Amino acid sequence: MTETKEKQVSVYQVTARMLDDLNRNNGTATSKAYLARLRQSIGKPLSQTVDIWPLLFQYLPEEFLSKSGQTTSEQKAILTTLQLYALYHQGSSIGEARLNSQEKATNIGASLSYLRREKDQRVASDRRFNTLITATDFTELIYYLRQMVKLLKGKSQGQVVINYPRLAEDLYWYLRGYEENVRIRWAQSYYKNREEGVNSDEE
Repeated sequence: MTETKEKQVSVYQVTARMLDDLNRNNGTATSKAYLARLRQSIGKPLSQTVDIWPLLFQYLPEEFLSKSGQTTSEQKAILTTLQLYALYHQGSSIGEARLNSQEKATNIGASLSYLRREKDQRVASDRRFNTLITATDFTELIYYLRQMVKLLKGKSQGQVVINYPRLAEDLYWYLRGYEENVRIRWAQSYYKNREEGVNSDEE
């Protein structure tokens, strides 16, 4: 990756700041309304998601904003991550311990590896994961990622932590042409043998 580290960190930090504010208001009517709007925005172009503009644009630095009217890679990566967050936490409260432990999951591959813990489910899970990481474009990748995140929610009752800022960062680099790097990192974390559980992965 040849872009500056500042850009890479910024996507992570902006996402983290947005989620910190959402989590701080966890369970309130305002937070629930924002999460519902995020879920309703799935599959729609940014230009048609007026209800989430206040949530999204107030946090984005100037360099993340579009000058042409086309959705930027930063906007697309962060919004997609927020939508996945809203899906995963639908109908459940977020405990403080889980909020504080989200960074223990190296990336989404580490979180999804929970699905292959049961040997009788491993073949099906691996097949789904391989379909995900061999997606031909971003739209297809996110379609399969949503399916796996929903499956993870059902299988784990939403107890497996996901590092959302890292996910946003990975999606940004995928959009910038580094999809092979992202695939390898996710695959390494997904297939890595673990003796201490899904969230013990270290870089």
